[in-house]
Amino acid sequence: MSEAKVYPMKQNEEWDECKQQLYQERLRKIHQQEHTSTSLQQSHEEIIGKAVSLALNRTESEWGRPPAHFAFFLMGSGGRLEQSFWSDQDHGIVFESENEEDQKYFLHLGNEIVDVLAAVGYERCDGKVMASHPRWCRSYSSWEAQLKHWLSEDKWETLRHTLTFVDARPMQGEDRLVKDLKSFLFQEVKKHPGYLPRLTENTGKLRKGVGLFNQLLVETKGEHIGKFDLKQIVLFPYVNALRLLAIEEEIFAASTLGRFEELSPAFASVKELKPSFEKLLEKRLQWQKTTERYGDIHHLSLHELNDEDKQLLKSWVKEGHQLYREIEKRYKKGGSTWS
Repeated sequence: MSEAKVYPMKQNEEWDECKQQLYQERLRKIHQQEHTSTSLQQSHEEIIGKAVSLALNRTESEWGRPPAHFAFFLMGSGGRLEQSFWSDQDHGIVFESENEEDQKYFLHLGNEIVDVLAAVGYERCDGKVMASHPRWCRSYSSWEAQLKHWLSEDKWETLRHTLTFVDARPMQGEDRLVKDLKSFLFQEVKKHPGYLPRLTENTGKLRKGVGLFNQLLVETKGEHIGKFDLKQIVLFPYVNALRLLAIEEEIFAASTLGRFEELSPAFASVKELKPSFEKLLEKRLQWQKTTERYGDIHHLSLHELNDEDKQLLKSWVKEGHQLYREIEKRYKKGGSTWS
């Protein structure tokens, strides 16, 4: 690995200009165009891909070429191809090397990626689920050991880390490294029947969305008091249910729609819900298109919705919660057939 160099001021100014240009491109392509959910994801992919390439080029100019094969992957809504207009960062790196010294290079790359993405408009993850953190930037063998540890330690936090990784989707580098890690994880769960029920419990505390009088329930305290939490109440029951089924069925697709598509015929009744979830993703964009910052993107002002939209929300709350409870029932019983 070559020794790091300090950029002259001129190059730093050029670097800042590159980030500013990409930020302006993001505004044009994401915030100043009409989008379907699919076209929005394509725009995010393009902007994030350019950001990662910028970071990699800068790292190579300072530290030389990567010392090992690697994969940069997205998680969270980016991994699932479910980003809205504003999104935070959730990503990691796996590299193919037994030399743990190489981690320094990839952590530096991770820091550069975080810096560019933040400058372009993707907020840093509060939980530090980013390639700049050693937990999410590791060698392949270290990743295997960590996944095994997360499952066996059986703590709420480590199980949540495991579920976060299941949404990993390779974006740059060697895709096979991420696929092989997912395969390893699936086999670990398969070998230990108690893991799926525990993972199910981890996401099983569903937020109630409809009250006794069939009214939509809003936040009663905090920054978003009086608003409806679309992400936690409506989206996540579908997302979490399909993630659990993906683990059982060893589905490598990271997107919820892709998981619906790849479910086996044994889950025909679940697959029938795919159009409903697709419609939910499209309506979400309609409701969020005027939101101006990430902190507000997941909360709706119900007074801005018409009666038809409110009925749609209620139907999705009911459908998503029923789906999750059926999945929960399945794994608590330890059954192997869909009922």
